[in-house]
Amino acid sequence: SLPVPHPLHTRGAETGGGVTNTAQYQNRLMVYNPDQDQWLARSPMLQRRVYHVMAAVRRQLYVLGGNDLDYNNDRVLVRHIDSYNMDLDQWTRCSFSLLTGQNESGVAVHDDRIYVVGGYSIWTNEPLACIQVLDLSTEGKEEVFYGPTLPFASNGIATCFLPAPHFTCPNLQTLQVPHHRIGAV
Repeated sequence: SLPVPHPLHTRGAETGGGVTNTAQYQNRLMVYNPDQDQWLARSPMLQRRVYHVMAAVRRQLYVLGGNDLDYNNDRVLVRHIDSYNMDLDQWTRCSFSLLTGQNESGVAVHDDRIYVVGGYSIWTNEPLACIQVLDLSTEGKEEVFYGPTLPFASNGIATCFLPAPHFTCPNLQTLQVPHHRIGAV
């Protein structure tokens, strides 16, 4: 049995998208129910994706980045963001998108913000140093902006937030304010 804690949300762990061993891109959403010790299928994602990230904020699951195949079976970046309502088992295409496509990124959530960190560009075939921030703190005024640049480009990166007092992290303000508003702070 796979140990998955309940605090993730009341249903357990979720996984979506990906590639099968026959190289078929997927749009499946699977939810692990620890009470039943089984994976359950939920409403499929609106688009197939691989190398994307998923993060939960206030009982909404957000799917960001990744790529899909076009009609010629060429990989294309996915910039739009989809959200999944865990209570209604329903997907919605968000009215806001990533500023640039990111694959194989790290993801972390802090204070109703999703941070998409680093990754890989299928257009340049190079790792990325950008951080995109999806601010979900005010409903109806969601926005995506660039955070600070990583000191090095990296894909397949793992990210998390560590609690620390502000005085020990003097550059934390640059993570909390969109760059186009930093001069106004």
